[in-house]
Amino acid sequence: MTTFDDVLTWSGTSLYDAGDALKAVANKYEYVYEELTGLSTDGLEGKTAEAEAKARRILADDAMDLWTALGHSGNDLIDASTTVDSLMNQAWGIKGRVEARELTITNGIVEVPDSDQARKVAKDARTNLRLLLPSYQEEVDRLMEQVEDTVVLLQGVYDDIAGLDDTALGPRADVVNAGKQEPDPSWTPDEVNDWWTALSPEEQQDIITNNPWWIGNLNGIPMKDRDAANRVWLPIMQREIDQQVEDFEPKMQTVSFAVGSNGNLPTQSTPTPEYAALLQRQKDIHALSAMFNEKSTTATGRSLLVLDNSGDHLRAAVGSGDVDSAAHVLVYTPGMTTTVAGGLAGDDGQPGGSVKNTENIMEEVDPSWAKPGDQNSETVAGVTWLGYDAPGWGETMTFSTGTVLNDNEAEKAGQDLTGFYDGVQATHHGDPHLVAGGHSYGSTATGYALRETTAPDDVAIWGSPGATTVDASDLNMLPDHSYAAAAGDDIVAAFGPYGGNPTTDLNSDFTALDTDEQDGLGASSGHSNYTTPGTTSLHDLGNILGGDDPDYVDR
Repeated sequence: MTTFDDVLTWSGTSLYDAGDALKAVANKYEYVYEELTGLSTDGLEGKTAEAEAKARRILADDAMDLWTALGHSGNDLIDASTTVDSLMNQAWGIKGRVEARELTITNGIVEVPDSDQARKVAKDARTNLRLLLPSYQEEVDRLMEQVEDTVVLLQGVYDDIAGLDDTALGPRADVVNAGKQEPDPSWTPDEVNDWWTALSPEEQQDIITNNPWWIGNLNGIPMKDRDAANRVWLPIMQREIDQQVEDFEPKMQTVSFAVGSNGNLPTQSTPTPEYAALLQRQKDIHALSAMFNEKSTTATGRSLLVLDNSGDHLRAAVGSGDVDSAAHVLVYTPGMTTTVAGGLAGDDGQPGGSVKNTENIMEEVDPSWAKPGDQNSETVAGVTWLGYDAPGWGETMTFSTGTVLNDNEAEKAGQDLTGFYDGVQATHHGDPHLVAGGHSYGSTATGYALRETTAPDDVAIWGSPGATTVDASDLNMLPDHSYAAAAGDDIVAAFGPYGGNPTTDLNSDFTALDTDEQDGLGASSGHSNYTTPGTTSLHDLGNILGGDDPDYVDR
């Protein structure tokens, strides 16, 4: 059990040095990866050339796996070193304030010592030490909670490092030798990536062309290949939905309204609920189709990373930038009422509002990412993830199981979102700085996802009704890597029904981001303006994505 006195002796130096050493080893595997991928099979022919090429692909993938895993553990230790130093400094600060009042901290307990000076101070009418004790004790208790959470997370990092032996053993033979067949649904994202890498470029292209639904939504497939598969699948899906709309019956129904002045019941012909849902799905698919036929979409590096027609709503995800290579990657989950048409893709073939939110944050880090011919793919990328049935007004007003008034859909979304985070980690060239972002109900989905993965490095939520908890360790996060923004007039973020309000709860580990005017930056107001250009909240979100501390915080 870590004591308060132990924390006073802490130093993050050894953790930083260990993390730096792991990253140095990771860089060596990066070199091995680049060397292996650069080798040719010139001089070899037929089956010999095929076997040699496959062996090199597998070895290169092994090198990338070690590069990514070592880099991730190294970055975790470096992050932890900063947290450890911060906790140590906080402990010394509390100790100084306590002792200035002639109090002591013994075994984590703040008390009035049995001394003449202490008794004299205690009798002073201006200072009632016993009234101060609870406040100081609360500080100590709060600090020790964060200390214990940090120790638990550090143990997880060491477990990951110990597990590197398994990574070094290489992929399972049955996975890399499975060949050109539908992947096993039990495979992890890492195993999916092993299988895909072992296939020849010709085999991969055959699957993309003829069986795109195998891999378009499959975590562990490189994002560029998921995009290619989904672009093949999209026009097929469009033809199918158009035919379904044409053939559907009954299309219309007669609805009666309130009694008119003449005593008659006015009626109106409206689409049946089933036909209306089908029309919305058609609208969503057509919007995506228009977007991914736009030259600007290709020029700015947007990609179609999820395309799922199996739920109550069309599910999709749009990538912005090079998700497999960028140093900083944001996965943003929007909230209630978000649909593919409007949220991901506009009516005019341009990106929808939620994608623009993602890209606004990206542009705070690197304004050049979207300029054709001037992209810095090593800097920043984003994903707008709508891979779940975001509650709409219809579900909410009818109190269905999919209503925003419970967290059913958020919990289900969390399972799929966890897999997507792990997929980003599995396919990335090296360890990305991965930020899990969520707005409104999407932040609740983000919270559920983070409980089951260690892939993200930071979490940033805004306008949140709660992220399932205010304890960062429950989300596999260090306390100084968890951020939340709530405008003063945002009623959605005011109560925190799903795990507490991360910006106001006294036990919250979240750093509360400032949403007021600061240094020429505007305030955020309402529920949906946190990513508006020129606001403090957007500036802070850009800081977080870029790997920096936010400039403006409330606490």
